Amino acid sequence: MLDLLNLPGVVPVDLRTGNKCIIVVANVDDGDLQQCPDCNKPMYRHGRRTNVFADTPMQMQPVRLEISRPRYRCTSCGAMVTPELTFLDEKRRATKRLVDAIRERCLGMTFHALAEQTGLAVNTIKSIAQDLIADLERTVLYETPVIMGIDEVNLAGEMRCVITNLATNNAFQMLEFRTQEHLKPFFKNLPDREKVEWVCTDMWRPFKRSFSKYLPNARLVIDKFHVVAMASEALETVRKKHQATLDKTERIKVKKSIRWLTLKRPHNLSSAEVEALAVVRQVIPDLALAYDFKEAFYRIYDDPVKESAMRAFEAWENSLPDELDGFRSLAKTVHNHYDDIFAYWDSPSRITNAYTEGLNGLTKVANRMGRGYSYEIIRAKMLYAKYARRVGSGVRVAEKTGGSETVEYGPHIPTLVEMAESGGLD
Repeated sequence: MLDLLNLPGVVPVDLRTGNKCIIVVANVDDGDLQQCPDCNKPMYRHGRRTNVFADTPMQMQPVRLEISRPRYRCTSCGAMVTPELTFLDEKRRATKRLVDAIRERCLGMTFHALAEQTGLAVNTIKSIAQDLIADLERTVLYETPVIMGIDEVNLAGEMRCVITNLATNNAFQMLEFRTQEHLKPFFKNLPDREKVEWVCTDMWRPFKRSFSKYLPNARLVIDKFHVVAMASEALETVRKKHQATLDKTERIKVKKSIRWLTLKRPHNLSSAEVEALAVVRQVIPDLALAYDFKEAFYRIYDDPVKESAMRAFEAWENSLPDELDGFRSLAKTVHNHYDDIFAYWDSPSRITNAYTEGLNGLTKVANRMGRGYSYEIIRAKMLYAKYARRVGSGVRVAEKTGGSETVEYGPHIPTLVEMAESGGLD
């Protein structure tokens, strides 16, 4: 029979189709009589034992190997021995090449899809993935970012902390929780922590309290998009207040036709939307006023000069009408984080956390696709995606030795997005 297996020490003798799988029957030849491993006495043949092992799929179907092995019993102590086969993973009842194939794919496919392809149980796939993750945790280290992004994401019922390298747009780390008890030890033990020059976060104060003591050269910049989002939220407050005065039909109409219109920037409005906004100015003047103050706040960030932007904010605040409570709350928030907000104009290339937010979105997609993956699995899918890890990484000259060293920055976030859009994160 043609050797379909190409495995050492076994000879295929039969091939048949089973229940949604291909079954290959193979024999291990009776070798020379062995010596007992316990007492070194001669052993005699004591029948054969057949075991079933999973192997790599053939013709898009799972494969099962029925392997018949001789058994030997010691003439002296009675010990029983079955010859070992080096290509088997006895623990998982599978060939090592199948286990290796699953390790290659388990972070880029759902466990259910791999289970369907191989015929293994989902829990077996999960066990293999967990072993892989443990190996990656020990062996994979990423270059400490010069420009670091910090944000949170709600994952598996808890708020997690996501850290990115904003200088290279790569994922760097994901921590199980975003509490100071978890963040402080991370920053304290961060290799080369003195290299961090900028940290971009939202206005959640525990982030700053967690890293400020341990990153001696880092300066905080509050993410632009978190700040301007508060202007949009203040505008929404005015819209909702107006809607509350209408009947149900009118409320639905206003929400559908006006909400996205007023949230858009003027340069993004179509000609029809420009006309619609003119109607809003006539019919709902309070909302039009809020729209103008929202836009005036956005334009502060359009100013290329820090001192000019600071003066624009002062003028904006001084012109706020008393009735726009949401915008006054925004002004108070800016004063509470004044230096860190206006550090945006001092930062290189106007740092924002846009790529960190993009990674958070991908993390949520992976969570939905995985049908309830654990935090550990989703974290590994984001941090160890093999192809995306190669983008932007490479070899450089070592500063201390003058030789070469391999540098890894973590998975490239734009590449992760492309991979997700094409149907996989491998």
